[in-house]
Amino acid sequence: MVVAVLRYCTSLHCTWFVNSAAHMFGSKPYNPRIEARENLFVSFGAFGEGFHNYHHEFPFDYSTSEMGWRLNITTMFIDVMALLGQAYDRKKVSQKLIDERKRKVIAKAF
Repeated sequence: MVVAVLRYCTSLHCTWFVNSAAHMFGSKPYNPRIEARENLFVSFGAFGEGFHNYHHEFPFDYSTSEMGWRLNITTMFIDVMALLGQAYDRKKVSQKLIDERKRKVIAKAF
């Protein structure tokens, strides 16, 4: 029982950690004007939800990351559910728009 409660509490803390750590530590490759950041440590601990800068810049993208299934178990789960017919109308940002946003950020940095 103790192990189950500990696992549950750890999972919740990792999930809530997203809004703390992913707004304080990491990079801002999509929009440097907002506080949300990309943090691989948070992505690993919170099942892929650490790509926060991407999520805030493209909130309509179901995968919360341009990286597909890498460090993103949530996207994998949604894709499996889509294969089973349980998820549909998934929205995805075009790679062209992502690349344009990154170029704009890099251009402003120099």
